[in-house]
Formats: sequence, C-alpha cells, structure tokens
Amino acid sequence: MQASPLRVIALCCLMLGVFFLAKSVSIKTPKYVLHELLNFKVNKSRFFRKYINQKLDVLTGFLFMFLGFGILLYLEIEGLRDAEAASNDYGLTNWPAVIGATVVVILIVAWVLNKVTRFFSGKIFVEQVRFLVERHGYPLESDDSLVREMGRVMKVPMGEDDTVESYAEKVRARMKLKPRDPEQRPPLYG
Repeated sequence: MQASPLRVIALCCLMLGVFFLAKSVSIKTPKYVLHELLNFKVNKSRFFRKYINQKLDVLTGFLFMFLGFGILLYLEIEGLRDAEAASNDYGLTNWPAVIGATVVVILIVAWVLNKVTRFFSGKIFVEQVRFLVERHGYPLESDDSLVREMGRVMKVPMGEDDTVESYAEKVRARMKLKPRDPEQRPPLYG
C-alpha cells in the first residue's frame, strides 16, 4: 500500500467521523438519569437542545465517514486501473459496473438491516411498556400519547368513534394485558 496525501486525508476523515459518532451515542448524563429516576425536576429544554445536537453529531460523523471511505474507494479504484493497465489478468474490464453493483448490494443490505432493527426496537419498546403496566400498574389510559404510540408500533387500527379509553383497551388486548380495573389504584413505585 503506497502512502499518499489523499490516503492520510481519508484516514483523518474516518477518525473525525468516528469521534462524532461516538460523541452522539448518549445524550443523557448520569446526573440527568438520576434526576429522572428520583423524580426531580429536569431541564427538558436543555435535553431537547442536546437531542438536536446529537442528531447533528450523527450527521457530521456520517458525512466524515462517507467522505473518508469515498476517498479510500477512489484510491482503490485507481490502484485497480493501474494494475489492470500493467497486466490484463483480472478479466473484468468494467470496474464502474462492479462498483455500482456493489453499492446497490450494500444499499439493499442496509435497508434490510434497518427494517430488522426497527422491528426489534418496536418489540423491545412494547415489552418495556408491558412490564411498566403489569409490574407498576401504570394507567395506560391516562397517557394519550403513549397509547397512540403503542397503537402505531403494534399496528392497532383506530376507528373514528374510538375514545382514548376504547383505543387503550384495544392496545391492552393486543399487548395481552388484562383489562384495566377502574377501581384499582396504581401501586407506588419502588
């Protein structure tokens, strides 16, 4: 492998990309999590600002990684062309088509993996909410946004005449939870 300024630039871009991606992994500090766990007041506007910053870090990291790998790919293609010109032993003369097919396969694999991770994240989300409702008696009906999100994740149809309570019962049935007893008070957390 021959050293070149482009290769050094590509490696620097990759290091920057890894830095920004690693930086974006967690936006909740231990102090914030502890405040949440102990039901202390948390600064939600700061959290939202950090959330936006996290998304920008992900985008920046991705762009640097994409640029770094793009430069390395370009250098490899140039190396293959030089080697092919020196000896015509490869048998493949249409490198752009090979690269294009490889990119298409990579995009298909990325799409499939994205679908798989979304499926499992939905299942984990439903299991976590089921645990919250069963273990702590969380009143699902009192949280309209959670009920709608659960219904969206589990693909529970919402009729025009559904109220929050009737839709929550559909969601409870899909989650295989017992119907809510209106007399039951939620237990204390602990």
